[in-house]
Amino acid sequence: MSGVQLRELERDRTFTPLGIRFWDAALDTPVTDRLLVHAWLKGSAYPATPAVRSPSSIYAFHRLPGQASAEKPRSDDERPEITGPAGEFAIAVDDPGGRFQGAVFSVALPLGYRGEFLSGGVTPGRAYLFPAPTRPVAPGLAAIRADLVDADGGGPAAHAALSATVGGVTRTAIADERGRVAVLVPWPTPERLRQGSPPADTRAAAWTVTLRARWDPAALRYPFPEREGLNPLWAARPSLKSILDEQRTALVWTDDGQAPAVEWTETLVHGQELRLRTTLAGGGRAPTLWISAGASPP
Repeated sequence: MSGVQLRELERDRTFTPLGIRFWDAALDTPVTDRLLVHAWLKGSAYPATPAVRSPSSIYAFHRLPGQASAEKPRSDDERPEITGPAGEFAIAVDDPGGRFQGAVFSVALPLGYRGEFLSGGVTPGRAYLFPAPTRPVAPGLAAIRADLVDADGGGPAAHAALSATVGGVTRTAIADERGRVAVLVPWPTPERLRQGSPPADTRAAAWTVTLRARWDPAALRYPFPEREGLNPLWAARPSLKSILDEQRTALVWTDDGQAPAVEWTETLVHGQELRLRTTLAGGGRAPTLWISAGASPP
């Protein structure tokens, strides 16, 4: 109809204060598998809030406790990502498919930037999930496995972090509560192929792997309490930040007859799984790799 003027009567604004995109630490690609993600307002009696998965696999939280004014900002509030109410939330991630280890971490709101968690700020990053030790190995990935045990007490080195560097690429994995860990890293390109030589038999290709471990149980922090109404498995999980950033470098016994090391090398052969073990006196191999907690960095 010509000549009709439309007048805006009301504007409904909705802002999502927290959305998280997860990344596969082995493939360094976004996780598109279905996950179960919850947020709990720390110190509160509120139940955990489940996230809603978007078509682009971002997990968005709606109706978070204490965040009503951020989710429905005033018409003159152009920066709810900065002016929203303060709150600290514990995030729990579970993978029904079993590819990734369950994880917990903390998020402080407001984020201070727009976009998903860790995409802005001074030091942008990614919310990585780490492979379960039983995860099937996809084509193109090499598996480096170990059962980590405490060299002093003999128990499992639960939640230790193991990093492997091969062909200039570093990947990290986290041990489960039984000390089992699987680092999945892309197979490097054989040197002869990189140099344009005639086709190489990749079955004979081998690479040096440099390894380091972190383990310091005293440094681990647990965001979730043992409380009725919360999943009891969450309380047993240390925060990812404390596992990856706050544990000190571990001492590792690659050979029972030699001094332990904070860094060591192994050989990765194309098409073969690398199993890390401690060599025993007499030349035998233990079924496990011995480490000690909290060595001072070199």
